[in-house]
Amino acid sequence: MDADVLRSMLAVAARQDAVVTVRDLEHAGASRSDARSLVRRGEWSPLLRGAWLVRPERVGARLLRSWARSAALTVPGAVVSHGTAAALHGLADVGEPAPLHVLVPPELRKRPRADLVVHHDVLHADEGVDLRGIPATSVLRTLVDLVPRLPRGDALALLDAALAQREVDRQGLVRARDLTRGRRGCRAVDDLWLLADGRAESPLESRARLDCVDGGVPPDDLQVLVQDGAGRIVARADIVFRRRRRPGRGLLVLEADGRRFHDAPEALLHDRHRANALVALGHDVIRCTWADTCTPGRVAAMVSAAL
Repeated sequence: MDADVLRSMLAVAARQDAVVTVRDLEHAGASRSDARSLVRRGEWSPLLRGAWLVRPERVGARLLRSWARSAALTVPGAVVSHGTAAALHGLADVGEPAPLHVLVPPELRKRPRADLVVHHDVLHADEGVDLRGIPATSVLRTLVDLVPRLPRGDALALLDAALAQREVDRQGLVRARDLTRGRRGCRAVDDLWLLADGRAESPLESRARLDCVDGGVPPDDLQVLVQDGAGRIVARADIVFRRRRRPGRGLLVLEADGRRFHDAPEALLHDRHRANALVALGHDVIRCTWADTCTPGRVAAMVSAAL
């Protein structure tokens, strides 16, 4: 590719999340073969069909935006939706950017591909947003589309995140719940819209709390500041249970230990000091991991035995 043409392509890409398309190439006087040559040399990488990434080192949220932008540029009428929209809104972990989920009008019979999941549905005017150049479903519409499709633990984590980030309020969740009526899977998650709590700080906490609710031992409170006799705050407890049958005992604290934040040496030391401080005040601490939440009832059984 000619140096001037390449500079032109890079300038175009800088305005659209490091993405160039076939149309961009043709406008600059280049071709698909030029793009393929750059891919072979490792300077570009392919995205959706007819689009390339000029910054292959992009990862995480930036890479997701590039994939989403490639859909906006190459799929007529497409609006990023479902899990892809949730990640763009910051409600879910990015994970692998492909396959990408898009919503298109029913009359556009766009076929799905390995890297593209196509949903055909009507999108009303107030259900779409522009995320810095990428058309996407709004947070409320994303919840309506996605929550009935998810396992219960993942669905609650998504709703908790939406509340925590103030992307939607309680009234919005009630409206979203009403809009899911009649959709496949809506009954399995119907109680979650009211169970959602923005105080949950991670998907693991959401999953652990739900397992307790489903297992008949719902928590009494979340993110409780525990004080010592002098009124000093010694810990913030993730999930708290009060012992109604044994009122003389302290709290039962359930700590959700996610690897991302709790495996680091500093975090392990902090967790140990916090647990010791809680025990010294007469409270009990039990811990759960992601693996525990993968077996239905396991966290609830741990809590029930400790209570």
